[in-house]
Amino acid sequence: MNAAIRHLAIGLLVGQFGFTPVALAAEPSTEDADREKALAEAHAEDLKEALAELKLAADFLAAQKSFYLEAALGYDVVQANGQKLEFGGSRKITMRRPDRVKAEAESREGTEGTLFFDGKSISIDLEEENAYVSVEKPGSLDAAFDYLAEDLGVPTPLADLLSSNFFTDIADRIVAGFIVGESRIGDAECIHVAFSTEDLDVQMWIENSDRPLPHRFVITYREAEGSPQFWAQLMKWNLKPKTPDSLFSYKPPKGAERIPFVATVVGAVEDAKASKGGN
Repeated sequence: MNAAIRHLAIGLLVGQFGFTPVALAAEPSTEDADREKALAEAHAEDLKEALAELKLAADFLAAQKSFYLEAALGYDVVQANGQKLEFGGSRKITMRRPDRVKAEAESREGTEGTLFFDGKSISIDLEEENAYVSVEKPGSLDAAFDYLAEDLGVPTPLADLLSSNFFTDIADRIVAGFIVGESRIGDAECIHVAFSTEDLDVQMWIENSDRPLPHRFVITYREAEGSPQFWAQLMKWNLKPKTPDSLFSYKPPKGAERIPFVATVVGAVEDAKASKGGN
């Protein structure tokens, strides 16, 4: 995370959200200067209010000792001709702080895999292939997430959201933000907030209650070719799940092949299917 992206550039704020820029003369009048100052103050206040909502959700999640959630997700794959194809799947995640997680993944094509972390090692069961990957990685959940994202290059948008460092990490990168309004996601009344970093646009829908849980988020990779998106709908939150140690421990089935733990393992099958649509 680059903490230097902290500064608030008024030109960027104006351009990203469709506000009309103030046209300045070569020698701006006092009236023009006052208008520019008022616009900057308004945007700064918008950002402050949006960050307050984000921090409320991040702090609430970080304070939960354990939880279970189900998520539907989708992501764009931009083809050589510029066409976007959407792929996706579902996740079932059980987490117990500070060092336990089980994440069950299924693609829309039916490919399945389950990730286990028990505070000692990260393992992924590839049941359909009668294979698994495993690496010793003792430490916390946050350290495991960082290892997957930074050392192996595995995209982990959901892990970022569930990290106890989520607000600190993203707040340092945000250069603009505002509250879009109120809307309903499923049965939850939510506050819709939007943020921008130098290369991403992020939207989040946060439950407007004493349980400020995120129910949906969308990431637009603005600087990538075709501006592809990743989205996730977060459903069936349970803040008091059963979390015995055995749930997070992985024992490979008899005869299962152990294969190298590389960055491509988690998404290899989905990526291969996605690439077939390219030209």
